Amino acid sequence: MASAFAGIIGIILFVFACKNVNKTYKEKSVFVRIGICIGLFFAGMVLAILFLLMLNPNTSPESLGENSILFLGFFADLISLILRFVQVKKHHKRESKEYKSTRNELILSIVIPLIIFIALFGFDFYKSASCQYPKMLIGEECCIPNTDFGIPMCNDEAAKMNQQLNYAIENDILTTEKTENIMSKFSLTIPPNYYAIRNSKAGYYDIPLFLISYDELGNALMIRVMYSESSNYGETIHDFYYEFKKGLDQSAPQALTTEPQFYENEKNGFEIVVFNMTANIGGIETFSSQALIKSDSEVLIISYLSDNKDLLDYYYYEFENMIWSSDRID
Repeated sequence: MASAFAGIIGIILFVFACKNVNKTYKEKSVFVRIGICIGLFFAGMVLAILFLLMLNPNTSPESLGENSILFLGFFADLISLILRFVQVKKHHKRESKEYKSTRNELILSIVIPLIIFIALFGFDFYKSASCQYPKMLIGEECCIPNTDFGIPMCNDEAAKMNQQLNYAIENDILTTEKTENIMSKFSLTIPPNYYAIRNSKAGYYDIPLFLISYDELGNALMIRVMYSESSNYGETIHDFYYEFKKGLDQSAPQALTTEPQFYENEKNGFEIVVFNMTANIGGIETFSSQALIKSDSEVLIISYLSDNKDLLDYYYYEFENMIWSSDRID
């Protein structure tokens, strides 16, 4: 909603920019004025993209396209008013009504968009800036991240998960192979012989299911199932992938990822993207595969990870089975 409103504001500002051009160069031909407007469009686009990349160098192309309209309009309007101010300054005295009016328009063209920008995005920027290392912004909460389960989460949620895991280990409670309901929205085929942790959270993500298994040497193999609304991260699977990847880059900036592979599940039309990642989590090199499964406005995220690559590769079929077993609950 915010990005759509920002886009409308950007278009309005660009219309004002063209009106300023028409007023400034009214003695020029229509074609010249149209040419100047086209020039303003491209200049505004370049400045908008540079500005957004300065704010976030890792932003995706899709996010650039969505957010650039507001700043395109802002920069185009600003340039048009600077041009108008220069023209008025040449031909009018500082005491004149025309000079003062143009000067005030120029000031307002900076102040008003700045107020709109702060209203739309300022609180998020403030939260991010105020949450300093070693703390991390996880959802709405600023806390020291716990990465015991392969994803940054606050210690209170990690403690709940540890409690469930300890109970399952002490009582030898293991999963059996069966189809399980996830969030009353998806069904998945669950592999046997895993300890199960249920209904936890990591920031904005719900984690309805977390599976963990140990081999005889104590190596851990984990499958994490997370749920999110795709509208929080863009409309398409490509949008969601780039925003999800951005979060991974922030939590594990040295991680190495493979090129994403996009698929469609013919059974139910799900959009799916799969990629692999090697990252240092809590000082331990960890290998993982990630699958994002999108159905309409909902996304299921299946993450499969271990600190033992041989173990991960050997049981990879369980990860694939879970991805392609996913079905929608109607």
